[in-house]
Amino acid sequence: MNRIAPSSSRPAMRRIAIAIGLAVAASASYAQSTTVRLGNASQNQAGAANTQKADIGNASQGGTTRVNVGNASQNQIGAGQRQSLEVGNVKGSGRANVNVGSIRQDQAGVSNSQSAKVGNVTGSGSTRVDIGSANQLQAGALNRQQLEVGNVSGSGSSNVRAGSLNQGQAGALNDQKMEIGNSKGAGQSNVNVGTVNQLQAGTMNRQNVRIGNTAGNGRANVNVGSVVQAQAGALNNQSVEIGNNTSGGTTNVTVGGIVQGQAGVGQTNKIRIGNR
Repeated sequence: MNRIAPSSSRPAMRRIAIAIGLAVAASASYAQSTTVRLGNASQNQAGAANTQKADIGNASQGGTTRVNVGNASQNQIGAGQRQSLEVGNVKGSGRANVNVGSIRQDQAGVSNSQSAKVGNVTGSGSTRVDIGSANQLQAGALNRQQLEVGNVSGSGSSNVRAGSLNQGQAGALNDQKMEIGNSKGAGQSNVNVGTVNQLQAGTMNRQNVRIGNTAGNGRANVNVGSVVQAQAGALNNQSVEIGNNTSGGTTNVTVGGIVQGQAGVGQTNKIRIGNR
């Protein structure tokens, strides 16, 4: 037996129908596709306490991005500066396909920070990124550099190819950090890098490289031609961690060679490879 809703309840039913329609429209908007072709993207600043941020070809929810960039660069002169560059990162179930010729971040001054995130996945999405080279360069003191490439958190996957990844600093109390092809959760990272280089001149500096480490049931497949860390000065620290595994994950890492070089006094070198 069919019943007809009384007239007093029809406005409420219409409101429910409108709400459902808006929800469907919102979910459809997440599935949008974006295609971008960009020759060069450059940001330049001189002064103090400035901030630069560039987001290129990132995807969230169910969206898809396809991006081709010739060169992306950020340049700052002064103190208390911040640079942030994010390319081809995915959150949720999105997909990103990105090709970049070169990425470059330059800073001169003190208490500056550089951050570059390329082809990282959080969630169940996937990313495919090709980079010719990524370079972070700083001159001064109390500076920070961080580069994250092809890391996965969740059940997603990353596929990254890079010719060279380079960090260079001159000064004191500086810090360099690279995270490449690491996996947390049940995700998978597939990374191929030609060369990884960290260079510092000064005192009380820190260098750290982490490649193809897993935590959880994830998998990391990483191929690196060479890893080089070089420091000149005093009381400096170098650390390399490759293919370490915790909580049942799988790592497959191939590295052509690892070189750690230091000139000065009170220096520390550390290498951890294939530990469980």
